Amino acid sequence: MWANIGDANKAEMILDRMLETSSVTNVFPNSYCFSGLMKAHIQSFRKRKLTYSHDGESLSDKCNEILNRMNELYDQTSQNEYKANTVIYNTLLNAYAEEMNVLLQKKSNKYTLMKPTYGESALQRVLKKNGTMYNAQKQIVSKAVGVVKRMEDGNGTNIPNPDVYTYCTIISLLAKCEDLEIAAMAHSYLPKVDKKCDTPTYNAVISAWANTGTLEGAMRATELLEDMERAFEEECTKGDSKVSIPNNFGPNSVTYFTVISAWVKCCHIGDNGFAAEKAESVLNKMVTKYESSILSEKERIYRFKPNVIAYSSVIDCWSKSGSGDAANHAKRLLQSMKAVGVDPNVYSYTSALTAFARSKSYEGALEASALLQEMKELYKETGDEAIKPAAVTYFAVIDAWARCESEEAGDRSEALIKEMEEQYRAGDHDMRPDVKFYARVIAAHVKSANHDSDKKARSVIRNMEKFCLTGDESYALAKPNIVCYNTVISSFARRRDAIGAFQLLNQMDQFTSRAAEEDKVIADEHSLNGVIYAISRSTLQGRAKKALKILERLDNSHINGDWKHGKPSTKSFNLVIATCSHSFKCSDQEKERALTIAFDVFSRLRASPISEPDRYTYISMLKTCGKLLPADSQHRKNLVETIFRCCCDDGLVDDSVLANFLLAAPQELVTAVLGDNVIANPSAAMLPPAWTQCTSENN
Repeated sequence: MWANIGDANKAEMILDRMLETSSVTNVFPNSYCFSGLMKAHIQSFRKRKLTYSHDGESLSDKCNEILNRMNELYDQTSQNEYKANTVIYNTLLNAYAEEMNVLLQKKSNKYTLMKPTYGESALQRVLKKNGTMYNAQKQIVSKAVGVVKRMEDGNGTNIPNPDVYTYCTIISLLAKCEDLEIAAMAHSYLPKVDKKCDTPTYNAVISAWANTGTLEGAMRATELLEDMERAFEEECTKGDSKVSIPNNFGPNSVTYFTVISAWVKCCHIGDNGFAAEKAESVLNKMVTKYESSILSEKERIYRFKPNVIAYSSVIDCWSKSGSGDAANHAKRLLQSMKAVGVDPNVYSYTSALTAFARSKSYEGALEASALLQEMKELYKETGDEAIKPAAVTYFAVIDAWARCESEEAGDRSEALIKEMEEQYRAGDHDMRPDVKFYARVIAAHVKSANHDSDKKARSVIRNMEKFCLTGDESYALAKPNIVCYNTVISSFARRRDAIGAFQLLNQMDQFTSRAAEEDKVIADEHSLNGVIYAISRSTLQGRAKKALKILERLDNSHINGDWKHGKPSTKSFNLVIATCSHSFKCSDQEKERALTIAFDVFSRLRASPISEPDRYTYISMLKTCGKLLPADSQHRKNLVETIFRCCCDDGLVDDSVLANFLLAAPQELVTAVLGDNVIANPSAAMLPPAWTQCTSENN
């Protein structure tokens, strides 16, 4: 009783009392009493979701203490009741499994709390292989495997041999580790299981391979499924038409679902639907076996009937594949699941919507909107919560419009977010859009290419600012972040609207000056680079000087210790130099100022401790000299030679640099620097290796 409710103190007190009175009562606690105490500790730790007690002792340490206590009592008394049996060791393995469960839960929470940056988080990759979580995981595996090894080597000692439950437990523990090496270790236990194709054991090994999220894992999981199918079919052919096979033999629906999951987890954009095709082939196999098997209806449902999760997983796999016809496959699967009597749920629809979004087409966005409307009508008719459009459903449709660059994309996506706001204000708090939703609406506006699209995008940001500053939910339901501003700045840059970029940067600064500390949005490298690019493509007077000021703002924030919001990269310097080269249509005075700024920025870049020139730096500098100085100028000749010599010293001369040098340099300089052989065949391959050693072609 105390074991079931997790009261380890009471369980231990009763066990101690039995030991104290055993000499009088002649009643000795046996292995089941000790395993009950272990189970009480496991249940206690499980309820509190901990792996360590208040005194710092781990769950497995507690259970090992109980095992050691039994061994000591047996050595002292030779009472068979104190001899640890397989149940004791299996319970100890369960303790390690419980520790692994809690550890993986903490690991999942840690990854959830990590804020993603631009691109994949390197921190997550490092933690997975080198962090304390990974080391703790390996320690648990090592200890648990050590227990099984002692049991396997225990012939002739007091240690019992492992049974099927022992191997099932260790395999299940290893299956959770998401590691190829450990999955192979789990697989190695299969031949030791007495029952061939034991369903729980094989399912655990298949899960181990599936959880690795790799192509090899998916292939190994599929191979195991095929082994189980062969053994099952052989068994079926032995009986009559009314076959009755134990439930723990051969594959069941969980086996198929896990293999489908293996292919979904290894799917990635760029595999052209390879994983999705494999996942769908497993699903089709289930459908075929369910329809054609000679087993009873109950048995066929247990083993082969696909459910909504299986279909949703395959649809999700297609949506992730990046295949050009993924949306068509998703639509077809939605129809086919209805045909076999499996009702789609919100996850099925949302996965299909995601596939439509990733098609990046106007037709895909229309299909997504139509599917959302179908969901709303079905929910209105049936009241079935399983098909009620969720926030993530709306996000998929908004994303579909944001990706398609249609003229109506901005208005369509904004109408959807207003619909969500209305549902939230009506009391459905699960429909509250967060900043990601608003960011996609902003992206839809800026991509729609209407004459007022940037204005509408800025209006969305203003409403978010007002909500942040006043708390009034009639404006919006999320506060702006840097992505919202950068999206619009990038749009201004693409449209060569430097004034719009400046205005939005000023709007961001004004908002930050009024916002609370935790709500401030400070321009980062992406913001300021976008403004510089907008300036470089504009016709503003004094644009070189304006670009330099933006670069200095970024550089000064870095010098002042503001590492959080970026630092001037090589790209930042190159953009300013490019701005200078675009001043060739300005007055002579303006061109002279732009040339001075270009060389000032070039010198700063060469002296920077955090950035260094690249091929684009030298291309831009050569273009600047060629555009801003007369062809017969001695000053131009000297500057071009200096730049090219620096590029040679840095080993960055490639064909593009060479071509720009030939355009900017007078003939006598070209002959003096390159020689007649290179002039006859102008190619970086003809140059001294030291001049090209750091180019991409040589690396």
